[in-house]
Amino acid sequence: MCVLLRLGQFGAFSVASGDKKTISLGAKHQALLALLSTAESGVRTRAFLEQTLWSLAQPEQAKASLRTALSTLRRHLGPTAAQVLSANRERVILDLKQVAFEEPVQGTEFMEGFELPYEVNFARWLQTTRSEMARRQNARSPGPEHVKRQRMDSLLPLIAVLPFVQISPGEDTSALGSLISEELSRSLARSQAFTVTSYLASRQFDPARVRPAEVSAVAGVKYLVSGSVRATGQKMSAEIELHDAEREQVIWSRHFEGPLQDLMSGQCDALSKATQQIGQTLVGDAVRVAGFKPLSSLEGHTLLMAAISMMQEMTPDRFGRAREILTVLLDREPQHPLVLTWMGFWHVLRVQKGFSSDRQLDAQLASQLATSALSADPSFSLAHTLKGAISSHLLFHFDLAQESYDLALKDNPNEAMAILLKGATWAYQNRPIEAVKLTDAARRLTPLGPQRYYFDSVSAFANLSAHNYDRAIELADRSLQANSAYPASLRTKAIALQLTGRGGEAKEVVQNLMTASPDFNLGQYSREHPAAISQAGHAWTDALKQAGVPD
Repeated sequence: MCVLLRLGQFGAFSVASGDKKTISLGAKHQALLALLSTAESGVRTRAFLEQTLWSLAQPEQAKASLRTALSTLRRHLGPTAAQVLSANRERVILDLKQVAFEEPVQGTEFMEGFELPYEVNFARWLQTTRSEMARRQNARSPGPEHVKRQRMDSLLPLIAVLPFVQISPGEDTSALGSLISEELSRSLARSQAFTVTSYLASRQFDPARVRPAEVSAVAGVKYLVSGSVRATGQKMSAEIELHDAEREQVIWSRHFEGPLQDLMSGQCDALSKATQQIGQTLVGDAVRVAGFKPLSSLEGHTLLMAAISMMQEMTPDRFGRAREILTVLLDREPQHPLVLTWMGFWHVLRVQKGFSSDRQLDAQLASQLATSALSADPSFSLAHTLKGAISSHLLFHFDLAQESYDLALKDNPNEAMAILLKGATWAYQNRPIEAVKLTDAARRLTPLGPQRYYFDSVSAFANLSAHNYDRAIELADRSLQANSAYPASLRTKAIALQLTGRGGEAKEVVQNLMTASPDFNLGQYSREHPAAISQAGHAWTDALKQAGVPD
């Protein structure tokens, strides 16, 4: 089939006819072509296009705007090139067989410099697509940063999402199976807990015929996600399964449902919950395996997930076991930045949990590990986050901490831990509004399951600093449901209860606090907790004293 249209997606977005004559288009028409040219088989639903390109318009107005845009786009393309476009009541199709794409120049960005003012949904799609395209470019031409990323990925479980089977597909939802698979791939990738095989690579497999072990052998993945999806009216329901691809076992299976429009707009709460539960399942499986298999025989990602989970516990033996596992990983790869960083966080948490007998030594060891991690990878966001945590939580150098968090977010704007701890540091600096905003944003990023209690705890403290006492108690309770003896959550809850006149309840919480940390007292709090030196620190110290914490 002959080429009728040529698109340059990288650098400045360009459109030309089959005979290479440039076609000038407005921003909305360029965005429309970009959405179609990156879609599964060139097909997008009208609902998706309307919501992505005209999100501020009323539904009927958005429908009319899409009709007008398609008509105008055909006119600009001319009678020959316009043949690549077709549409029916539910879908718009770009015939990719008649479209040629310019080869990207290494280092150029997808739709470089392109913006569509006020269209938040398109901006979100564009940011996600740029990241995916950049990842594919790096995969084709590995440079030093790609090599570092490969080393990092070696300790994260490799997972693939197969195309979902669509049950009773109707004319209006024929691409639904592909859409949910692609969105779930993106959600898993954003969690920072997995290495996710590109959905474009995964869709080569027929889910009705392929065996998990065959996918594992071809794609090299350890885990596999598959499922089915059904649309009924304006609702979507999905059955999702997680497989151990090598053992060909289903290790997790759940039913999810939600508004179809949320899936179309890329804001599906059901997929966020599925991502979190998949993460929790893999971590739980890693801890179980590490409990009865010799560490020397286990894969790196299993060891790392088990260590991260055990680091969250309040039992000294289990917490110490995490250090043993990380030591095994360091013996295997002494300069691996991910392992060095988590070992550094182990020392920070050792102080925060009250397990440290030498705060200064733990701070020094954590600093050395952060320095080693950044020597191995100077831009590694989690290592910069560790450096910030040491500065803020252990040394009380808040300005230095904020600089480290900013460096972390420059490398990875979605580094949830950096966003969380930056918010906590704003609370220490009497900036409660910024503290609540950032800690809420960090919690929305849905971190790996076992760390959720920590995110809730820090967010509770941020709300305490903003005098949002009821919200602080609510979040502290949520944290304590997952980790009932975590001292920081108990302290925050006790202070908030005391300051709202619920002294009897505060005393009960302090009793639990003293059981969890028998040596805790007001002198230690004043010396070792950064909150104690904040503007509200005196009031919080007094609240703890009234609730029964000894001098």
